[in-house]
Amino acid sequence: MNRLQELLIAIGGQLRALKNEADRNVFTEVRAELDRYDLSDLLKDSTKAPTARVCFMRAKPVKRLDAGYDLDVSVAIVVVAGRVGQPSREFSSADIMALQLLDACTMSLMADPYVGLGRLQEAELGDQLVAVSEQSSGTGQAIALMEAKWRLLDVAIGRPVIQSALETGRNPQQATQVAINGDDPEPPPLPETAP
Repeated sequence: MNRLQELLIAIGGQLRALKNEADRNVFTEVRAELDRYDLSDLLKDSTKAPTARVCFMRAKPVKRLDAGYDLDVSVAIVVVAGRVGQPSREFSSADIMALQLLDACTMSLMADPYVGLGRLQEAELGDQLVAVSEQSSGTGQAIALMEAKWRLLDVAIGRPVIQSALETGRNPQQATQVAINGDDPEPPPLPETAP
C-alpha cells in the first residue's frame, strides 16, 4: 500500500470513529476513494445519509534541498445529509445538518491532525461549502464538502551521493580506505610538523 492510500484510509478511519452525544456513530457509512467525488453517485447513495467520503483531489511534488521530495496532498471530505424535521422556506435544514457534519470532521482533524500517521505535516483545513442543496417537499438533501491538505514527508529520498555529501544519515558515508587481499590498509600518513 502506498502512502497516499494509507492517508486516505487513515482519514476515513478517523471519521468512521466519530461519535455523537448519544455515543452513536455520526456517519452510517464512510468510504475512502482515489477518484474525485461523483455527485450523481452520492445522490444515489444518499438513502444511507449521513455518509462521508474521503476523495483524493490532487497532489504536487515538492523538491527538497537533499534532492528528494515531499508530496502535498489535497483531499475533499464530502458529506451527505438529509433534512431534519419539516421543510422550511427560509432555509434548508439539510444544509445546516451537512455543515454540522463538517464541523464534526473539523473538530476530529483538529484533535488529531496527523490522523494517527507519522512522516507527515499536520492537516491544513480549507473552506467548507454546500455543493448541492435540494429542498423539495418530499425529501431534502444536501451535499457539503471541505478541503484538507497534508504534506507527506520523505516520499522519495535523494540520490545517495548527495545524501553522503550532506551527511544526512540516510546514506552512510563510503569507506575511505580499502583492504586488498585481506591485508589491513596502511594508515594515512601523519602530517609533518615543523622542527
